[in-house]
Parts: sequence; structure tokens; C-alpha cells
Amino acid sequence: MRQVETEKVLCALKQHRNEGSHVDSRLLREVQAPGELYLFAIREATDFLRLVWQSIDHARPLVPVHQPRTLRDCAFRLAAFDWRFDKLVQAGYSWFSRCADIDSAFDYSRFGWIALTACKPSEQQEAPLGTYYVYDGVHKSIVLAKKILRNEVIYKPLEVLFLTPRRK
Repeated sequence: MRQVETEKVLCALKQHRNEGSHVDSRLLREVQAPGELYLFAIREATDFLRLVWQSIDHARPLVPVHQPRTLRDCAFRLAAFDWRFDKLVQAGYSWFSRCADIDSAFDYSRFGWIALTACKPSEQQEAPLGTYYVYDGVHKSIVLAKKILRNEVIYKPLEVLFLTPRRK
């Protein structure tokens, strides 16, 4: 894990945006908030699948309340939808339309960073095998998790951005 300066992170995020990829304004704001930024690589798929995913109503089929929500857990729940994000959209969960788009045009070279932060105690309790919370990159992270579990891609080490202290 190596510490990185805010300006370097902002420059990389803006370049990613200029290349046509989505960069959330919330991430741009939080990168500039007080705290420290680090970059490190997640080298193994098993470690990637231990990241803790969000719990929001829009994604409820993959994140039932009080159930484990590592990327592995959430992606496995896609089996109920034939492993297809468009089926979730058809079921009334339009939040997954972005996942369907990412899935159909998946390209590791355009993946960019996933931003992580520390898990809250409640998240750690719900996902005791979890490591870090996915702060930004939730759509692409669940797509990659599905592709790994379905053997649709071979996992490649990912460089991730770690924000500390925990962001809101």
C-alpha cells in the first residue's frame, strides 16, 4: 500500500473521465476531503470477492437485509436471475441497467479504480469474511464478480484507491 497525493488522484480520475468512463462526483469530492489516500493492488480473485458491497433498496435482490454481502455473496444471488442484469431490470430494478451495459461491453482496460474504505462495524458483522467496503465502483465491481464466478473472464490484479478515514 502506498500513499498518494490528492492532486495525482484527481488527475487520474479526470483522465479516466476524459476517456469516456464514468467518475462519480461524490468520489471527486471525497478525494479532496480531509484524510489520506492510498493505492494498492488486489492480486487474487478471492480477495476481490471478499470486498463488501452496498446495501440499498434499489439493489435489494442481491443484498437481502441482514445477509452477507461480500461481492461473492451478492454475485451468487444473480443465479436467481439467470446471471443476467437485464433480468433484474425487467423485474423492476432499473438501477441494474448500468450493470447490464458494463457487462455487455466489459473491457478490463477501461476498468479504472474501485474506491474502497474501511467497513463499519455493522458491515463487518453482516459480512465477517469481508475486508473493505466498496465506496465507489459498485456497478463495475458486481459485474466483474459475476464474470469471475461464471468463468467469463480471468481475473487480473486491480489497482484500487483506499480512502481513510471512512467516507460517508
